[in-house]
Amino acid sequence: MILTIINVIVGLLFLLFLPGYLLTLILFDKNDLHFLERVILAVGLSISIDVFLGLILGLNRSIAFITGGLTRSNVWSGLIVISLLFLMLLVHKKK
Repeated sequence: MILTIINVIVGLLFLLFLPGYLLTLILFDKNDLHFLERVILAVGLSISIDVFLGLILGLNRSIAFITGGLTRSNVWSGLIVISLLFLMLLVHKKK
């Protein structure tokens, strides 16, 4: 029961917030956006990143055969890779 709740919270964080928030940190300076604007933009960007990832994973049969289709593990892996990529870009931008 507790693990399910933790899994849902972490899943929603990765699905609806983290990739978009990291992308807003890359695209905009710290003082360009207020906190609420950054959070709302992060949710919107995260949803578009999720849609793009879903299209890549299950676009057609040949791509679905290569990627394994749209499965839970593939979505998690894709979101983690995208988040790590954005984090590396953010670290590179700060230098």
